[in-house]
Amino acid sequence: MAHFATNRFNYWAQLGILAAFCGVGLILGGLISLIPLIGKVDFFHSKGNTTELMDSILKPENATAIRWMQLISTTFLFFLPPIIYAWICHVKPFKHLGFKREFNKITTVQLVLVLVIILASSPIVDMLQQVTEMYPWSKATLLKFKTAEDDYFKQVMVIARMDNFWDYIISMIMVALLPAVFEETLFRGAVQNLFSRWFKMPLLAIVVTSIIFSAVHGSYLGFLSRFALGFILGWIYYRTGNIWLNIAAHFFNNGLALTSLYLSTKAGTKMDPSKMDEHYPLWVGLVAIAIVAGLFAYFDKISKNEIDRPGEEVLIPYYNISNNPFEHDIANTDEPVQP
Repeated sequence: MAHFATNRFNYWAQLGILAAFCGVGLILGGLISLIPLIGKVDFFHSKGNTTELMDSILKPENATAIRWMQLISTTFLFFLPPIIYAWICHVKPFKHLGFKREFNKITTVQLVLVLVIILASSPIVDMLQQVTEMYPWSKATLLKFKTAEDDYFKQVMVIARMDNFWDYIISMIMVALLPAVFEETLFRGAVQNLFSRWFKMPLLAIVVTSIIFSAVHGSYLGFLSRFALGFILGWIYYRTGNIWLNIAAHFFNNGLALTSLYLSTKAGTKMDPSKMDEHYPLWVGLVAIAIVAGLFAYFDKISKNEIDRPGEEVLIPYYNISNNPFEHDIANTDEPVQP
């Protein structure tokens, strides 16, 4: 079984603990992440002008400081909360999150297939973004959405500044690898894991987690696109319970976009986010759905010996299997049961 859990805390309590640590992490991470900017940005001179403050922060010369800011803030928000939550609520926290898995159980075919799935899903993600943009938004709403996207790209362009190959390697670590590790730990290892055991409906858990995953990124026009990516990552985790496959898939997705941007940009020239905005024809996205479905069917077939059936728990003897305090404790057993 993938999920070794105790019922010292019912599901509401587990969610509360995780949410509380995420809230604390958001505050602490936000404060501590300002340290690298000390001496580089005059926080008091802006006099509450957010636009002026962001412009002073998002200068190319602040790229290294901003990378450290992202590392600190994402560590406190996405990585430490699920680790602490799992340590408090579960007997084997790292195994519960999906980390304590033998690497030799990940076959080369599995890994390659996961990467192919991510590659094949690109037209689906693109199609959903086009569909979102085609919706008859009001001009004011569409302007608001596009302004938010532009602000996001400004941050990415500074963090992912790549004037040479060394900058490319640093960006791969800061923009592609670390977000993959941190986000998968929280959203798949903790949130989806909890919802799968709670709802007893893994598909619903994947959908709810994907909605949260997309919403946290704060992209309006990219909401459905990130939802689709979250769903694909969620399905991979549901079928294996192995967080390392998720990290590899997420890293590959981020790395593809970053590499494409790097290769399309000559050294010393300003990066153009529009180069990442070229679209597939919509029919390609529809074909891609069928291809990805077939790839997942094959993935299930070759992974049948490693499928962990998330939602089932190995309970500690004499711990209550129900959230109802009036029900009796389970007898001493090590057999997997589904509460």
